[in-house]
Amino acid sequence: MPRNFDDRLARLRMRRMDDQNIVLNSQGFGEAYEKRATSKATKYALGAMQEVDPRSTQISHEEAEKVERNLKEGLSSEGLYPAFRLQGSVPLNVHIRGVSDVDLLVIEGVCLHRQYCEGSLKSYLPYSGVGSVTDDVLLLRAKSEEVLERRFWGATVDRTPAKSIQLSDGAFRRKVDVVPSNWFDTATYQRTLEEAQRGVEIVNKYTREHITNYPFIYIAEITAKARQTNEGARMGIRLAKNVKNDADVEIALSSYDIGSLIYHCPNHYITHLVARDLMILSGVERWFDELSRDHTRATSLMTPDGTRRILNDVAKWEGLVKLSGELTSLAQAVERELASPYDFTLPDRDMLRKRLNDNSIPLAPEFIGGGIRF
Repeated sequence: MPRNFDDRLARLRMRRMDDQNIVLNSQGFGEAYEKRATSKATKYALGAMQEVDPRSTQISHEEAEKVERNLKEGLSSEGLYPAFRLQGSVPLNVHIRGVSDVDLLVIEGVCLHRQYCEGSLKSYLPYSGVGSVTDDVLLLRAKSEEVLERRFWGATVDRTPAKSIQLSDGAFRRKVDVVPSNWFDTATYQRTLEEAQRGVEIVNKYTREHITNYPFIYIAEITAKARQTNEGARMGIRLAKNVKNDADVEIALSSYDIGSLIYHCPNHYITHLVARDLMILSGVERWFDELSRDHTRATSLMTPDGTRRILNDVAKWEGLVKLSGELTSLAQAVERELASPYDFTLPDRDMLRKRLNDNSIPLAPEFIGGGIRF
């Protein structure tokens, strides 16, 4: 089915522009990708790979810092001194404007769980909580809810989600998910004291179940993949996330799932070269196509932290197949725009990818360095 790239470009542009930039955009100012191509599918592909405007990213960090500051002040009067960390797409710089939330971990600073580790480099004080670790995290959550409702009375403070407190509206320029949790110190962390190896446990407020996550391993592994591919991995994750968001069908893959799939993509598929951005489209399309044709291989892939299979249910496998089809349709549309108007042949997959790989789209001189022109 032909894709409506007018609509997709409009949605992409609006996601990437903050309110203060809309006037500039209406006056002909824009981002680098908009000046590098005139054809719609190609422009969409280029834009879908790029990081959001630095100011937009800064706003996400400012909103997290605002919440952290108010929680620190409010909780200290209750004798609570949690640690704060960002997790998810924002610290990785693969967030999608208007789609990605800001995830702020609020971590119980004293009470934790840990694995047994002989010869641990870290010493631990005797347990000093008011109850169990679960009790302490739920207490932290209850007090956090009170502080947030008191300090952000003009905003929506949604206390109902099982694992987080969701902040939106009012003075918030971004939706912020506040996630009360406790540290989970792995044996590897105790031997190395590298925070990337430290886990967290999130408590379901209704069932009291502990859910163990390793967000810092994920961040470290995706960051390493980005270095190995000259930022191509991040470009590929953003591309796949935007294509998923703009698809006409529901695709049951989370941002975490998409990042995990790109993590396993061969580096040479997605290594970024100057002015050769379409190589990323070619490589991501090729990787998802290969996986969609090999159920056994695809469903054997593990998340970067090694805790579960990425495609751990039928809906996610079906989501992979759908996203693969969307990426192939985009690649075909871009290739047709690059082809000669007198070339009516439909290339096979290998030729399609070769044409994308061989194409160079130079940066306009005034946009070298990227971003929005002011």
